[in-house]
Amino acid sequence: MRLRNVIAAALAVIVLFAGTCLAESANHFNGCIEGDSSGTILFRAFAEGLKPESMEMILDEEPDDSGRVRHMYLDLYGCDLGGVRIDRLEIEAVDVQFTPTCEWKESGPDIENMLAVYAQAIIMEKDVNEAISDEAFGDGDEHWHDVALDFRENGVYVKGYYLANFIFRLDILIELEGHFGIVGGKQVWLEDYTMRVNRVDLPDYITERAIGKIQPIIDLEDFVFPLTLREVVQEEDRVTLRSRVLPRRIEGILYKYQADPADK
Repeated sequence: MRLRNVIAAALAVIVLFAGTCLAESANHFNGCIEGDSSGTILFRAFAEGLKPESMEMILDEEPDDSGRVRHMYLDLYGCDLGGVRIDRLEIEAVDVQFTPTCEWKESGPDIENMLAVYAQAIIMEKDVNEAISDEAFGDGDEHWHDVALDFRENGVYVKGYYLANFIFRLDILIELEGHFGIVGGKQVWLEDYTMRVNRVDLPDYITERAIGKIQPIIDLEDFVFPLTLREVVQEEDRVTLRSRVLPRRIEGILYKYQADPADK
């Protein structure tokens, strides 16, 4: 009798474990996020909007019919914000009110309000440089080219060449040193910069016009969450943006996504 009970208990554990594994695997997606549950639709909306290389979403429970999510956490790698690759983006949001779930299949979930949101983003030097295209500086017979940013622990160094037509065409080396600052809680600008010009003097308005074309460096004005950034931490090869409170991972329903390499 005891052996039979032990076997029955063991079988129950195996069935429970198998069911848990199946439930978890149903929330793992590679390349395509399919499904019509409210959590899956929400997860797909974030993946399609931010285009991450990989991401996780954790909900304390599935969204209710009104579209309310009590607590959620997002962890994204290689997502896109305003044309700049973000190496890692973490978001924790509390008491988020989306539009009603009955509207999600047609128009997608939109945020109406929330109690709080915390975030941390890491941006690599190489990704910012890749986002700054030479075409952004073209202007008739005189233009900027080979513009590059060099992140440093306490600031940033910018170098670029200004191709000007005087009596002849001349490439002028322009160097700037400054630091990153947060403007309006949603944008990162190059601030307090000083200029050095090699070989010939250049009017300040030319530099101001050129720098204005790459400002802001990072723009979160149109980001789905109403973030407010408070701090910029600069290192040798990266910049970290932080809200006043740092996001933390929560326990709950896990969704995981890995992009198809062919889509990158």
